[in-house]
Amino acid sequence: MKNKLVIIVGPTAVGKTHVSVETAKLMDTEVISADAMQIYIGMDIGTAKIREDEKQGIPHHMIDLIHPDEKFTVSDFKTRSGAIIGQLHLKGKIPVIAGGTGLYVNSLIYNLNFSNTISDDTVRSKLTLLLEAKGKEHLHNMLESIDPLSADRIHMNNAKRVMRALEVYYITGIPFSASNTNFREESEDYDFVIIGLEMDRQLLYNRIDQRVDEMVNDGLIDEVVGLRALGNNGDLVSMQGIGYKEIIQYLDGEITFKESLRLMKRNSRRLAKRQLTWFKADNRIKWVNVDPINIDQTLKEVQNYLSERGIL
Repeated sequence: MKNKLVIIVGPTAVGKTHVSVETAKLMDTEVISADAMQIYIGMDIGTAKIREDEKQGIPHHMIDLIHPDEKFTVSDFKTRSGAIIGQLHLKGKIPVIAGGTGLYVNSLIYNLNFSNTISDDTVRSKLTLLLEAKGKEHLHNMLESIDPLSADRIHMNNAKRVMRALEVYYITGIPFSASNTNFREESEDYDFVIIGLEMDRQLLYNRIDQRVDEMVNDGLIDEVVGLRALGNNGDLVSMQGIGYKEIIQYLDGEITFKESLRLMKRNSRRLAKRQLTWFKADNRIKWVNVDPINIDQTLKEVQNYLSERGIL
């Protein structure tokens, strides 16, 4: 019999934290975070990291793992969370995986191929020189001419990913998009149920706007100042996260404070839309509406579904 998992997903600010804690309490288990930003030590306010009082005594894993200047991959998440899942199963507990980072979730329920580490220093060096000489748009145009599918999926500003797609093509002769056609082969490791939390779109956007205001009032600017004082510059992947990059722009005098707030809210809404698009593509997800005024009804629906699936 395969080990069971309960996975709770959804867009930012929809209420995954509260629902996952209440679900873990019900199941007498622990929570594993699937949030790519909450792995960073010292990045608390801008990531809406769960507070100790919010945990209600429920152990949480995969939070505060590395410093902002350290590297962490999807493969690292799969390996480390997989070990925790194994430990919990040995204790007779069914883990609750909760988060909005779709690729982290997929690393557990699909056989994603992390062994494809093909690379060539010479090719990469040439592409780097080309990037410096002719810019991001030129590289993206190159990718569009040989692999339009990848060019459509990878934004021009993501120069690292564009270069990787070009590198794979020039080494193998196979478009990067074609090399990932078997990216989603379902894993046989777990018997899982996925619950997706959704909310009226305008209500969700209002909650996002309110959360940004609360982050600033709770000291987000001071958090960013402190992180930079420790040598964490804006070029780091961690510091490119929503909330951090906009405050850095404000601190550097590139935009006004008011503009930084507007961009944080806009970018967070765009993130929520991308997350919903990602998860809506998975027809195995049981969607539950979140009504903040009647959250008990949401929790009851989650409980009923878990009972139907033999989890409770």
